[in-house]
Amino acid sequence: MKLPKGKLLALVTIVAALGVVTATGAFTTVSADRTAEVSVAGDSSALLALNPTSGSNGGAYAAEENGLFQITFGESIGSGVNIEAQTDIQDVFTITNQGTQNVSISINDTGDHPDAVTFYNVSVDGEKATTSAFEDGDYYLDSGETVTVSIYVDTAGLDVDDEDFLIETIEIKADAV
Repeated sequence: MKLPKGKLLALVTIVAALGVVTATGAFTTVSADRTAEVSVAGDSSALLALNPTSGSNGGAYAAEENGLFQITFGESIGSGVNIEAQTDIQDVFTITNQGTQNVSISINDTGDHPDAVTFYNVSVDGEKATTSAFEDGDYYLDSGETVTVSIYVDTAGLDVDDEDFLIETIEIKADAV
């Protein structure tokens, strides 16, 4: 039995179209279960470790409580920084990169007066900081490296009263580079 050329061409076209549709391997949903373990650690033993320094400023102004790192001015010594003054507290805490990748570090603070508080490293800035390498993520830590962080507070010209909070939280962020 011989098929006319027009019907043969149509049959070949249909078979080719079906082949293209089934050969694309396209799918709309895939679900696959895999084993994964993500452990939680306190700030002192996490991949980005935060610890008070061993010096007197570390013990006076930084601590770990319930696995969370905290900085406090006004609980253990005095009741806060001076109004209309510049306060420089060196060597308060360390940041250690315990991960496997090099990272850039940034420290951002939030509160009523975040510009009054600057986090810096003496070896980076060379002297009392007016700007901070930590604010823009321009400080880099290699795997296994530690940096010591100091804090500079400038309340000159601020409209603050006794017991006002300058900042309430800090975010220490590490981005792989």
